[in-house]
Amino acid sequence: MNKKWIVLVTIIFVSVFIAACGSESSSSEGNGEEAESQGSKSESENNDSASAELPEGDIQTMIPVAEGGGTDTTHRGLADIVEEYLDRNVVVNNVTGSGGSVGFSEAANYKGDGSHLFSYTSEIFTLPIYQENTGFKPEDFKPLLNISHDPAAIVVSADSEYETLDDFIQAAEDNPGQISIGNSGFGNIWHLSATAFEKEAGIEFKQVPYDGAAETVQATLGGHIDSFVASPPEVASQVEAGELRILATMAEERSEHFPDVPTLSENDIEISIGTWRGLGVPSDTPNEIVTKLEEAYSQAINSEEFEQFMDEQGMNIRFMNNEDFTEFVENERPRFEQLAQEAEAQEE
Repeated sequence: MNKKWIVLVTIIFVSVFIAACGSESSSSEGNGEEAESQGSKSESENNDSASAELPEGDIQTMIPVAEGGGTDTTHRGLADIVEEYLDRNVVVNNVTGSGGSVGFSEAANYKGDGSHLFSYTSEIFTLPIYQENTGFKPEDFKPLLNISHDPAAIVVSADSEYETLDDFIQAAEDNPGQISIGNSGFGNIWHLSATAFEKEAGIEFKQVPYDGAAETVQATLGGHIDSFVASPPEVASQVEAGELRILATMAEERSEHFPDVPTLSENDIEISIGTWRGLGVPSDTPNEIVTKLEEAYSQAINSEEFEQFMDEQGMNIRFMNNEDFTEFVENERPRFEQLAQEAEAQEE
C-alpha cells in the first residue's frame, strides 16, 4: 500500500514539474516574441521618421508668369535635368495673372509633401503690399534654394528714336508721364526696378503692366509701348536679331554677354537691382523632404548640363543652398518691401 502511494505521489510531482516548465518556457518564448515584435516596431517607426520619402507621381513646379520669360525658361531647363536626380517626372505649369498673385495664391494651398514646388522670387513679399487681397502671405512659403540672378535692363525697339540712355531720359524729362514703360505686373520686380529708376533719375513714366516679360517684348515690337524693363537674357535673341536694343542695365558692372551696354551708374544713377530666381515649398514641408529636394536640385543646378543650358541662354547661375538662400531672403526682404511701399505711395 505504501509503495502505491509513493508511486502515485511521484507521478503527480513529476507531472506538475513538467507542466510548470512547459508554462515557463511558453511564457518566456511569448515574452521574447513580444519584445522582438516591439523592437521591430520601434525600429520601423524610427526609420520612417528618419527617412521621409517623396510621394509617388509627378513633381509639379508652378511658375506665376507667362511662358517665354527668364523665370519660365530657367525653371523649364532645370526641370528637364533634375528628373534624373529625383527619379520623378517634373511638370512645369504656368499660372498667370495680377503680376504673379494668382499663381502664388494657388501655391498657398499646396500640400507640404514635396509634390509641389514653385518659383520663389521677391514678388512673394512685394505683391501683398502693393495689391489688396492677394490670397497669400509670405509666411505661407519657405525658400528651398536659389538658381540664378539677373539685373534689370531698360529696353526699346531697335527702330526707337531713343538710341542712348541720355536720349531716353531727356524725352522723359520733356514729357513727364508720357513715355510708356512696360513691366511684368504691378508689384513685380520689373515694375519696382522702373520705379527706382524714376526716383533716382528724377523722371516720371507711364507704367504699363503685362503678365511676364514675354508679353512686354511683343508689346514693344508691336509698337504698343515705348520701352520696358526685363533682364538682358530675356531679350538676348531679339537683340542679336536686331529687333531690340538695351539702353542700360541696373547692375554694378557691365554684362559679359553685352559688354557694349552701359550701366546706370556710369550715368551717375546709382541703382543696382535685379531678380533672383529660386525655388520654394509650402511652409509646412517637413525638413526631411526639404533636404531630399535640396540634394536633388543642387546636383542638377551644379551639373555641366545645366551650366551649358544657362550659358546658351545668356543667363547667370547664382546657386545658394537652403541655408544660404534662407539667410539671403531674410536680408533682402526689407529692401523689397520698402520698394513696394514707395511704388504704392507713388501711384497714389
